[in-house]
Amino acid sequence: MSNSLWQTLLKSALETEDFEIDCEECYNVLDMYADLILEGADPAEIMPLVTQHLKQCNCCTNELEAMVVMIQDAVKNTKASGPLDG
Repeated sequence: MSNSLWQTLLKSALETEDFEIDCEECYNVLDMYADLILEGADPAEIMPLVTQHLKQCNCCTNELEAMVVMIQDAVKNTKASGPLDG
């Protein structure tokens, strides 16, 4: 096994907590986490278990990054199209 793989495994082991959430639990609140980021809030303070999970899970981190981009694009498109007639 290479040194970098050992370092990655050791880092993950050292970052574990007594209580952690799984990917499904993380995914269920990822939209709220993304909204907090875009609002300029500190999601780590408000949702520490999600933050902890994201530190250890590349898949969920990638989902979060994609979600933030999608929300930003949706906001841009809404602003570009102007107010809705109602």
